[in-house]
Amino acid sequence: MAKAKSKPYPPSLLELMAVKTAVLLKARTFADMGMAETAQPMWAVAASHEERIAPLLDLLGRDLEAAAASRMSAASCYQKGGDLSRAANLYCAALAAPLRARTRRNVEAMLAGCLEELSRTALHESSRREVPAKT
Repeated sequence: MAKAKSKPYPPSLLELMAVKTAVLLKARTFADMGMAETAQPMWAVAASHEERIAPLLDLLGRDLEAAAASRMSAASCYQKGGDLSRAANLYCAALAAPLRARTRRNVEAMLAGCLEELSRTALHESSRREVPAKT
């Protein structure tokens, strides 16, 4: 059976990918410089672009993991930016796609790490709320 030919990337998608890459590089640079607070909103912007890219890749009929890779990247960006719930949801969305066994194991590990971090954060926040105020 012949493989269906995928459609070329339209200019608007190429532009979105270029913008995402530029923002992602800035976020990584600031994070590497120890400027996590400056990088945080950039992670969210890069993740948002990845979320927009993924369904477009689905529509273009790219290889089985192209859209999932965008969803994984978005999840990773949200995780780095501290939006752990959104990250976990996107890791789950990536797992819903057909993936190679190795990729599936990697995403499952990323999801487990994200859920562990979310659990620690949630437990830490709930313990701070339960401390009675001193009068």
